[in-house]
Amino acid sequence: MTFDYRQAVLRAKPSHKRSHARSHALAAVLLGIAAMQADAAAGPAHAAATANRPVIIDAQGDSTMFGYQTSDGFNKSWQTPDNPPALLQAALQARFGPHVIVQNNGVPGATLVDREKGINGYSQPYAQWAATSPAHIVIVNFALNDADNHVKEPPSAFRAHLMRFIEESQGAGRIVVLEEPNPVDYSVNKRIVPRYVAVVDEMAKHYRLALIRQYAYIGAMHDWRSLLIDGVHPTDALYRLKAERQREVVEPIVAKLVE
Repeated sequence: MTFDYRQAVLRAKPSHKRSHARSHALAAVLLGIAAMQADAAAGPAHAAATANRPVIIDAQGDSTMFGYQTSDGFNKSWQTPDNPPALLQAALQARFGPHVIVQNNGVPGATLVDREKGINGYSQPYAQWAATSPAHIVIVNFALNDADNHVKEPPSAFRAHLMRFIEESQGAGRIVVLEEPNPVDYSVNKRIVPRYVAVVDEMAKHYRLALIRQYAYIGAMHDWRSLLIDGVHPTDALYRLKAERQREVVEPIVAKLVE
């Protein structure tokens, strides 16, 4: 029986020779992020570069962007402080100063359709949001709930919605960064999720967008399943890895805006 990721998330809400190298790389990433956070606390050397020019990054996505974690069979849930937007902000501020802000707008259980229409956790359609948001960059990380909803939203529909999201973002003057989801440890991961990941990759190529590759990279780690707290959501260690891969792609974009 296919595990229904979206429904599990909603139930859990309170009233709302290469694989081994990957593991070593994860340890290095964790040390690197800790060092960057320490640098941020000490005061960034390049704060003056953004003193008069704030850069705002809108992090859109589902529970894996939000930083959702669960226990007790999805009966308890919380947002980890080590969520990707928070870690990304710390890393960027370490280099550029406190005026680089990453807004965590992830919504547990959300699909791209929800974001587009402004329903199920969103207060307004995305086109309206984008038109009034001060964000310069938007990172978009959907696909897992969309894959779970594949009967109603096949990959072709996901593609159409992602194209619309990209074009609405660009029309509002935003720089779009696409992000693949992490793999999940249940049957849909092998049969369905790769088709949605392929759409994300295709759209990045079609629109010549920056792409944060997570799916195959994480899936190639020999112990990737142990990095999921409940088979779906990352542990803090995996969230840190995901944030570091975000930084690798987003940091050069921010640098062009402020330096």
